[in-house]
This record gives sequence, structure tokens and C-alpha cells, in this order.
Amino acid sequence: MTEAVYLDYTREELDAQYTNVKNDADAATQKRLQTHSADVAERLATKRDLSYGENPSNRFDLYCADGAPGPVIVFTHGGQWQRGSTTSSCGWAEAALSHGISFVAGTFPMLPEVRLPDMVTHATALVRHVRANADTLGVDASRICIAGHSSGGHLAAATLVKLANENDLGGIVCGMTVSGNYDMRPLMLSYRQEFMQLDDAETTAMSPLLTLDKPMPPMQVAHGGAESDEFKRQASTWHAALAERGEAQLVSVPDANHFNVFLGLEDPNGPVWDFLTAHLGTTAAKAAE
Repeated sequence: MTEAVYLDYTREELDAQYTNVKNDADAATQKRLQTHSADVAERLATKRDLSYGENPSNRFDLYCADGAPGPVIVFTHGGQWQRGSTTSSCGWAEAALSHGISFVAGTFPMLPEVRLPDMVTHATALVRHVRANADTLGVDASRICIAGHSSGGHLAAATLVKLANENDLGGIVCGMTVSGNYDMRPLMLSYRQEFMQLDDAETTAMSPLLTLDKPMPPMQVAHGGAESDEFKRQASTWHAALAERGEAQLVSVPDANHFNVFLGLEDPNGPVWDFLTAHLGTTAAKAAE
């Protein structure tokens, strides 16, 4: 009998739990996400390839909503911490703009150029840059949402926890993490350890679930209903920890895998937007009160 390495999973089973492209259908939804996002960037981005730091990979695209400076979502993309760009999963910027919410799609140096702790530092620098340069960017520094998908969901969560623990949440009114990993311990028992190469101390330090200490802003945690049991468990465990410290909402997008979970975000009338517009204080939310 093959020995279990985590919960009841063998190494092979755990690898499968953290593999998001298992077949042609998964690959097709990933391609659709990327193609749609690139189209949205081409049509709607106000400014492309802006810098927020000295590293050439410290870049972001800006989508400015109409009207006076208003709320903004600062978003970090996925790609297993190894790949991706500002246009990897920015398609839901279109829905944000329809609600009067600006959108920042950021990217950063990735593995193996830097290590995971460095990536969190870069993701945090993006948020601080947007907040410090809000007037120039045309956004409201007092109405910021930090969001991310997949490995970017982990980076968004780690950034929020880092800022909270440093008492530096000024202007951040909510957060949203989509299909992320918040406890890195099972990942370090899977194939992902081969490229992430975290020691035990780093595994704890890079786990938002394990470093969550201070109160957090209102949080929405989303995952796809057709994702693996481990991705669902990561979401529910993270949500439960957040709910002990403040407002937290768990959203499962019906029948969605790791990539078409964005169908629930790209629909401006979808339930996730009730949370976002309420906390970001958009005109649409106020009109509905």
C-alpha cells in the first residue's frame, strides 16, 4: 500500500489535487481566459506597461473608470508563481469599469528569478505604489481592494496579511482572493516543492493562514465548484480563519474549474459584485440602498 503524505492523499493523489490543467477541456478554458483578457486589455486599458519599481518586471496596466477619482482594485495574476503577465486574467476589468471601479493589473518578477518571499515584497510594493500615487493615477487612495487569482490569490492574501500585521492597511477597504492557496504545507509535499523550494520556516512564513494575526478588512473568498477538493478546502479554511477576525464571505462559482471561475467575475450582475460595490462605495451600490 502506498503511504499517505498529507491527510489521506498519497503523493500521486496530492500532485493531482494541485494540478489545474488535467485535460484538453481544462486547457481550453485556460486559453479562453487568456485570449479574452488580452482582448479586454487591448480595448479598455487606459495606460499600459507602467512601472512601480526598479525591477524591469515591476509593471502594471491601468484601467481608469469614468468620472472623478474613484475606487480601485489592485489585482495580481496567477501562473504557479512562474509565469503570467498583466494580461493573463484581467478580463474582469471590464465588469469593474461598468461599476465605476478602476482596475490595476500588476505583474512582478517570478520564480526562478526571485524566491517566493521576494514575490510577496514586490506584490506589496505594487499596492503601496498605487496608494502613494493615487492622484497621478486618477484613483481614490481611500477605497482600495486587493485581489488575486490562483498563485496571485496567494500573493494577494500574503500582501493583505503582511500589511495588516504591519498596521499598514490605510485605504484598503476590502480584499478578494480567487482559487488561491493559503496554507503552503501540503504544496511542499507535492510536486510544487521542486520549483518553490521552501524550507520549513519559509513554508510557515509564506502561509497567510498561519501568519494571520491582526484584524483584516472585509474579505471575499471565491473558488470554482468544479475545482479539486484541496482547492475547495484551502478556500473554506482560509474563509473560516478570516471570519474569526471580521467580515468574510465564501463564494463558490457553480460548475467552474480553476480558469472559468472568472465567469462569475466577468458578469457585472454576478453575486461577487454585490460585495465589491458595497465595500468600495460605488455609485451603483449607493443607488441600490
